[in-house]
Amino acid sequence: MKQSARVSHKNSKTVSAAASPTQLSLVSLLMKPLADGLTLGEHLIAGAIATAAAVGVMHPLDTIKTFMQKATVASSSSSSSRSMKSALTSILKSYGISGLFAGVAPNLASQTPAGAVKFTVFELLSQYLLPRVSESQHHLVELFSAASAFLTCSVIIVPGEVLKQRLQAEVYPSLRQGIVQMWSTQGIRGFYQGYPAMIARDVPYTMLEFGLYNRLKAIMRKYIGRDSLDAQQELVLAGVSGGITGFLTTPLDVIKTKLMTQSSGKGEQLMYDGVVDCLRKVVKEDGLKGLFRGSSARTLWLGPFTAGFF
Repeated sequence: MKQSARVSHKNSKTVSAAASPTQLSLVSLLMKPLADGLTLGEHLIAGAIATAAAVGVMHPLDTIKTFMQKATVASSSSSSSRSMKSALTSILKSYGISGLFAGVAPNLASQTPAGAVKFTVFELLSQYLLPRVSESQHHLVELFSAASAFLTCSVIIVPGEVLKQRLQAEVYPSLRQGIVQMWSTQGIRGFYQGYPAMIARDVPYTMLEFGLYNRLKAIMRKYIGRDSLDAQQELVLAGVSGGITGFLTTPLDVIKTKLMTQSSGKGEQLMYDGVVDCLRKVVKEDGLKGLFRGSSARTLWLGPFTAGFF
């Protein structure tokens, strides 16, 4: 029995030793400090927490925006979506306070891990590239790192975004029914409907946001006569950058929302056949103002949302 126990113990040590290199390499990678003093694991956790908090708190404004932009709103004749006030009134009348949180579950489920990935990719790229280029090119590195970080996590975000927006737009009565119907009628493609439009919106948004933020910081430093800003000043400038960029990119957001919230069963034709067709129809049916539908809600949403990330 003692011999058997020794053999068992020896085998256990062998298995443990065989598994330990991989385990140790993963742990060491997560625990290795980066240039800013934080570990990769800390960046993952910080990104996930920051994203979950911002998404949860600002979700009602996102719901109002989506309600104003959804594909079923073909023209300005729909009075329930002309303004934030009318959209809010319509949502509360039909669903109560809970209606403002429609789609929050898939939104959190996709945005939280995506936020962790985005933060980590941005930090890894920027901290690797910044020491290798001149200071005059640092802003280009930040733009490249931000765009790359979004592209990396977009595969995670889009399925949750489609489900979230269809629940917000009243396309599906429940998350479960939405998943079942999308899979049965459109397959995996349904979960990535509007993906090109989202890329077309968020890559320019990210680059414009970072460029504006850095420019505003330079102006502020010159104005106050100091080389650095305090946390409160950076928070305000981040919020302003997010709000302005959110407003300017509203036309891209309108197109993305309409493409994602259009739903068809088997044999049914979609309302819009891609980005260009959607743009043409929105302008034809609602004029140029149709491209800025929901801009007020988007601006109010992205200002605080962005401030939480910088």
